[in-house]
Amino acid sequence: MPIRERVSKALKTAALFNLAAIAFAPSLFAQTIDLGKMQAQYSRPNVVFFPDGQSFAIAADKSVRTYRLDGTPIKTYASYLNVKGLAISPDGSQLATAESDDGGNVNGLVKVVDVKTGRLLRQFRHRAGYAEWLSFSPDGRYLASVGDEPAVYVWDLRTGRPAARMEHHKWGNVSSVHFSRDGKYLFSGGQYRDSEALLKADDAENRYYNKTHTVEAARKLQEEIQHWYETFNESWKIGEFFIYSTTTWNLIKRIQTPGAVHGIQSVQGSEKVTIVTNMDRQQVGQEDGYLLSVDLATGTYEELDRLPHMPDDFADLDSEHRFYYRHNYLGYSPTPELYVLSTLDGVFVLDDDLDEEYSFDVDSDTVQSPVPAAISPDGTWLVTLEYSRETGAGQAIIRKLD
Repeated sequence: MPIRERVSKALKTAALFNLAAIAFAPSLFAQTIDLGKMQAQYSRPNVVFFPDGQSFAIAADKSVRTYRLDGTPIKTYASYLNVKGLAISPDGSQLATAESDDGGNVNGLVKVVDVKTGRLLRQFRHRAGYAEWLSFSPDGRYLASVGDEPAVYVWDLRTGRPAARMEHHKWGNVSSVHFSRDGKYLFSGGQYRDSEALLKADDAENRYYNKTHTVEAARKLQEEIQHWYETFNESWKIGEFFIYSTTTWNLIKRIQTPGAVHGIQSVQGSEKVTIVTNMDRQQVGQEDGYLLSVDLATGTYEELDRLPHMPDDFADLDSEHRFYYRHNYLGYSPTPELYVLSTLDGVFVLDDDLDEEYSFDVDSDTVQSPVPAAISPDGTWLVTLEYSRETGAGQAIIRKLD
């Protein structure tokens, strides 16, 4: 049965943050951390486990805080900007952040600090837009970053210099980047929009307005303008998934997906990649996302599940606290092989066949969702960040799974 049909609405009337009940299997342990009130209107909270699985990092507003599994604070890394992207190096020694101001106007600031001392090791900037999503290569040498620019950046952490900049995306808001587990590939994904159709619509308008036409010529130009705008609007339903070689940084393949790609996870030794997508919120009635399995060899994908719709999260922007964008989230633990999937209405832990192991509901009317989630490398701990849509108050909930 699809996830969207399995998600219960039982918690819709439950008290705020009463989310500890596991729908299909009990939790052995639940611990909460008070995160305080979200201050930034465009914050994007995030949570990532350290490789040893004994601690984790939480990014919110202008800081990153690290904690032990019992909720004990370890260290705080403060910034003058909002932290929107977070990644930890494979050896756990470096912490990378993607930062911008509250309006997202600072051009792509990417910082790498020493975990023990907090000392700044490297700092990079995008040419335009801002950075939001990060991924370390398995050997820790490279850091990839993407954001509000149709480009993928790769930074060489040994030299402190750019290693590559790929410009194959057709539109900004590149919303996912991921190195394969074996280091052979770099993946990126985001939203596709037909910019050529928009240019053709503009050209037709220039030929139509402030000019004299016959009735028939005017009708044809009006139809042409409408056609190109409809083509452009339809393209918002499409996403792009790119596969790059990490030897040459050349593009290997582009795959068109239903909806923008917002999460990518790979498995060591597998030629298949699991991704999640969202439909653009402006497409009324077409706002569903998908869980997909992509075959790298053939460039084809299989639709594994259809995910709940994403409502317009910009309505009443001044009266609610919210993440900068709503997006489905996909995480992974290698031993045992488990996935964590966070959607509008719930969080799901899936096995290697993507069958459900655990799940719990989220009241999306009161909790900002999909909630950021992270599963420990050994698959025994799950951390979720749950913020009130009304007050902005947040909690980190630590659960131990059977």
